This record gives sequence, structure tokens and C-alpha cells, in this order.
Amino acid sequence: MATNYIERLSNGMDVYDSSGDKIGTVDDVYDSAQAGEKSSSGGGYLRVPTGFLGLGREHHIPFSAIRSVEGDHINLSVTKNKLDDLGYGESPTSIEADRADYVAGESTTSATTTPPPGVADRSDSEQQRLQLREEELIPRKRSVQTGEVRLQTEVVEEQRTVEVPITREEVYVERHPIDRRPSDRPMSDRGETIEVPVTEEEVTVDKRAVVYEEVEVGKRAVQETESVDANVRREELRVEDEGNVLAGAGQGTGSSAPSRTTASTSGTTGWAAARSGYRSRWQERYGSQGGRWEDVEPAYQYGYGLRDQTQYRGKKWADIEPDVQRDWTRSHPNTPWDRASQGIRDAWENATNH
Repeated sequence: MATNYIERLSNGMDVYDSSGDKIGTVDDVYDSAQAGEKSSSGGGYLRVPTGFLGLGREHHIPFSAIRSVEGDHINLSVTKNKLDDLGYGESPTSIEADRADYVAGESTTSATTTPPPGVADRSDSEQQRLQLREEELIPRKRSVQTGEVRLQTEVVEEQRTVEVPITREEVYVERHPIDRRPSDRPMSDRGETIEVPVTEEEVTVDKRAVVYEEVEVGKRAVQETESVDANVRREELRVEDEGNVLAGAGQGTGSSAPSRTTASTSGTTGWAAARSGYRSRWQERYGSQGGRWEDVEPAYQYGYGLRDQTQYRGKKWADIEPDVQRDWTRSHPNTPWDRASQGIRDAWENATNH
């Protein structure tokens, strides 16, 4: 990609593959400094959510895959079905210590920090991270024929009467007395006859076809919302502490060590009991806005677990939000902060009575 493209990239731009099919919309633009020297992006990348409604799947597309930028359109040099094959479905690796990613069974060395008084030093080589996964529903649509409407004409017969005025002739005879006068001709022995023809109008019927109505038929799209239910699975954390060796266990109130593991364990075990109450709270406050509890529950569970982290005690949300946002973005890369912050804050403020 040409280096001058970086000045023309911004959030909200639509991304299209080499075939002209839309892939998604840019959610974040990372330059070479943010991506890290060892990033596979080759100098920076675009974070593009590609799941349903922007939730779920994300692709991290390097600048080197951009063919051109035209207005608000970013055109790639690869097709959509090649994104995963090229490794764009994985988040780029950063060399910064605070962006190190841990996977179960693997560990990465990060910057050495001095532990608080009373807490044993833990080297990064002893730390491991376990990822909890869950299934999500991705609805798809296809057109199917649900019926058919057929229009045709048929001939029916009916009796119909039409009133028609007609004229006919009638004969009348009138006798009038007159003054006597000599006749101009003699009388005949046979008498005299006068014939008067009489006529009348006769009705005949002709028929012709006329158009009395027109019928128009067409189709229009009507949109409605349909609920689709399916069973999904998810992984939940269960901690078994044999020998009371978990960090923070058995320590008195004098310890000031902020233990992320202890907070996560407490938040997870206590969440099972608190879950129904928070679900009702979410339904009452935000249920009418649409969405599903299953989509926001991870944010509420995360916010609930913050109450046990000593570094946040006694602070207001505005004071802890930057740290919480960084940790959430690192541990939940597939769910943007702006979609999760409301649930996290609601759960934290309720759990801490703020």
C-alpha cells in the first residue's frame, strides 16, 4: 500500500474485497507504531468486524492488502474467502509488554514489575492465561417460496333486463255531425271501404363486449422481525484450590496486594448467585431497546468481578474507566468497548453501591 493512504483512512469507512463484495466497516485504524514492529500487518492494519451486526468475528487487515482508497470505500487486493487463509482473522502480535497475549499452555515474557509488600514475586514465565469461549448465533437468510397466487378469467351467464321505450299506432273513430249539403258523387250499391295501416316499434337485442373493471397484480416486500432460538454452549471457569495455595487465600485484612486472579475467581463463583438479579436489572432498564441478555452478560459479569479488585475500591467510575477499558480491550478483543461499557459500568456501580 502507498504510504500516503494512511492520511485517508478513518473509522466508519466500508471495506470491499477484490470482487466488489462488502466485507465490513472499519472500527479502528492502527498505524505502524500502534501495530508493533513484529506485527504481520507490515506497517499497520485495519480492525474490521465482520460478524452479524458487527458482533463476533473480526478481521485485522494489513495496510499491504489495500489496493486503493476511493472516497469512503477501501478496496482490497484479496477476496473475502481468503482472509482467514492469510491469517487476517488473528489479532496482530505487539512487542509492547502490556499487549502480550497468553494462551492456555503457553506463556510470554513481559516487563518485570515489583510486587507490593507482602506478596510473593511472580515471574511471567509462571503465568498462564486460560481463554473462556462461548458459541454465538449467526443467523442467515435465504428466499423460499411460501405460496402462489394465480389470476384468470371465467365466463358466467346472468339474466339482465333493460327498459326500452317503444311507440305504436292506435286507430280511433270519431263521428261529427255536419250541415247537410249535396254529395259530389252518387251512392254505390256495394258501399265504401277505407283501409288504415297500423304500425308499432319492435325491440331487437344486440350484444357487445365492454371493459367494466381492471385488475392489477404485483408484489412488494414487507419486513418483519422473527425470533430464532437455538441452544448454544459456553465455557465457565471453575477453580479448585487444593492446599489453600490460591493467591490471597488465608491472608488477613492487612494485606494490600491487588490480586487479579483472586478478583476473577470471586467474581466467577459469586456471579452464579448474582446472575439472575442482574438479568432482571438489565431487562427492566434496557430490555425494551432490543438485544439479548446472552450478548451483554459477559460485560455484566466482568463489571461485577471488578468489585473485588482492591485497586478500584473507593474510586469513581471516571477514575477507573481508562484502566478497565484497556484490560477489557486486551482480554475481549472481539467485543468493542463502546458496546460493552454500559453493562460493565451498570454492574460495577450496582455491586459497589456507587
